[in-house]
Amino acid sequence: MRFVFLVLLAGVFGVLAGCAAPPTQQEIAAADYGMPIEQAEAEEKAKEVFSRTLKDPYSAQYAFGKIYKGYSLTAPLQGRKASYGYMLDVMVNAKNSYGGYVGAKPYRFMFRNGRLVEGWRISDGGMLIPII
Repeated sequence: MRFVFLVLLAGVFGVLAGCAAPPTQQEIAAADYGMPIEQAEAEEKAKEVFSRTLKDPYSAQYAFGKIYKGYSLTAPLQGRKASYGYMLDVMVNAKNSYGGYVGAKPYRFMFRNGRLVEGWRISDGGMLIPII
């Protein structure tokens, strides 16, 4: 009986979490993104992250996209709250422990008021996996 109750409770939470909608176009247009960041400064801050996390950061090859306004959403159980800022997409290819290149991997970073506030690796399925 207790198991059935827990399954039903989990289902209710799942339905309620799925009901939380992303921001409307009006909310996106009216959002405070903070002060913009220069392209070169954003690229340098992103490279700093990789200099601390890659096996061979000196081998890294970068392909940066242009800075754009964007937002991220918290997890459904946290109410899917939006956080706004300036996004930078980057593809990174670097050597692994065996000295071979692993292939370009996609990442995304969010900046707000000149500070790096969030960063993700983008999985093959398109999910954002936090790295900072």
